[in-house]
Amino acid sequence: MPKDALTIYRSAEELDLLVGGRIDKVFMPSADTLLLLFHTSGAGNHRLVMSCNPSLPRVHITTLSYKNPEVASGTLMYFRKRLVGAVLTEVVKSETERMITFKLSALDELRERVHYELIAELTGKCANIVFVEKGIIGNALRRISAEAEGKRAVLPGLKYTLPNPTGRVGIFSPDELKSKMSQFQGVCARTAVNKCVAGLAPTTVDEIFYRLNIGDEIMPSDDVTDRFIAAAKEMYFGPMSPTVTFDGDKPIDFFLSPYATCGGHTIAYPTLNAAMDAYYSALFSAADFAAYSKPIRAAVKSAVTKNNKRLAEATAKLEEANAADVDRINGELVTANIYRIKRGDTVLVADNWYDGTTATVKLDPLKNAQQNAAAYFKAYSKKKKAAVYASEHIDAAKELLYRLDGITAELELCTDKRELDEVKEELISMGLMRPDAKKKKIKTTPSEPYTFTIDGATLLVGKNHAQNDRITKSAAKTDTWLHVKDAHGSHAVLKAPSPTIEQLTRAAEIAAYYSQARGADKADVDYTLIKYVFPHGGGRVEYLNYKTLTVKPKRHETELHT
Repeated sequence: MPKDALTIYRSAEELDLLVGGRIDKVFMPSADTLLLLFHTSGAGNHRLVMSCNPSLPRVHITTLSYKNPEVASGTLMYFRKRLVGAVLTEVVKSETERMITFKLSALDELRERVHYELIAELTGKCANIVFVEKGIIGNALRRISAEAEGKRAVLPGLKYTLPNPTGRVGIFSPDELKSKMSQFQGVCARTAVNKCVAGLAPTTVDEIFYRLNIGDEIMPSDDVTDRFIAAAKEMYFGPMSPTVTFDGDKPIDFFLSPYATCGGHTIAYPTLNAAMDAYYSALFSAADFAAYSKPIRAAVKSAVTKNNKRLAEATAKLEEANAADVDRINGELVTANIYRIKRGDTVLVADNWYDGTTATVKLDPLKNAQQNAAAYFKAYSKKKKAAVYASEHIDAAKELLYRLDGITAELELCTDKRELDEVKEELISMGLMRPDAKKKKIKTTPSEPYTFTIDGATLLVGKNHAQNDRITKSAAKTDTWLHVKDAHGSHAVLKAPSPTIEQLTRAAEIAAYYSQARGADKADVDYTLIKYVFPHGGGRVEYLNYKTLTVKPKRHETELHT
């Protein structure tokens, strides 16, 4: 992840527009995050988020809304007292350390001008936001005891010291960097740089070597170091093309300019702060969506586990019940040889006229012959009934597991909370989830399916059973319905009275992509007119007069409406 000193330095350059601005409000959405509202005369109002979250340390201008706690903490009250009304006089950037220092000026209680600093240390698990006045720590979002082994103390009243040195060398000390590089023998130049350079993440180092076309067969040398330094300085001081790279809908990272070594598709932004805001917005949205879907996925997983167990138990009972004929034959043999059996006998040896063998039948010595025969016939009757019940339970469990498999597949296609709510409603109707007792049911707008345009024709692709039912039931009789063959997947409706083979092929490729056959090289997709499709609810249909296309699953993202 290139959240290195280089990226922080370039993003901090953009914060100079806040210089001269006054802090109007201070919020603390979480214990490790501050939100400062700046009012500037020339650049308008801006919200600056500062976070020392160990996983996501960051400082950038944001447009996101953060939920604030109802009760202000003591730490927040301190920062409000010291920061509200303060004017930002300077943003100090570090070229090789992941730090930004905000120099502030304000009037104290005696109306005297005071100066202090708000220091953002964006150093991963040791990240912190520290308030410093005259070199003394006033407060910090993360207080670190002096007893913490290997860590510097960060407590109110102590003298502020810089984070512990890493022993690395920045590109702005070229001679020292060359000397450090020369100590690495037997490794390639790229590995040597990654081990000793300060301020550049491995991702950035790899990108620079890629742009310089220096392979791993090249050993460390002064020439390589000079070329690397020149390229790195260009990234520090040259023009930027800020982007966010995505893998599908998942954000990978934000960059000063597109990194060829990081794959995915990129979206450009006017400023690095805007790119950072978009990245974290997508990241938090994905995390929020995952948290919202977690109980739904847990309910499906639990139902699958329970029904697999029920299926195994029912199958075992059916196998046991299939031996019922043995009890019937034993009962008949006892009845046929009733004259030979006396109370107290434990076994009957008799000819089995069914297979011509000699059968050995166990007897209860406490029962007479009639009672032993009756016991065998009773066991036979009980097992025959059990076989019927077991068969019914097996069919019910298989049907439910098939439906749950479909719900699992549709959960992978859901992209917003409304779609998840529709899946939840389906699970509630199946008795697999309980409705929210305290939450009032509000009528919401139905979620929308994927919409594609294929040579002028509209293709609708459902993301869940509710959408599948809606697009199928609302389609015109002349529309074409498509579905992957013998697998769970989205229903697709192509709205074209007389579709061409090219339109059908691309529609089939999309239908195959949004199914369990997505990863296959080829997939069969059935298609027919809507008038031959008979929905049964829950995404289940019967269809007639269909034809089949064999296609390679493709997303056709350029034809998707966003």
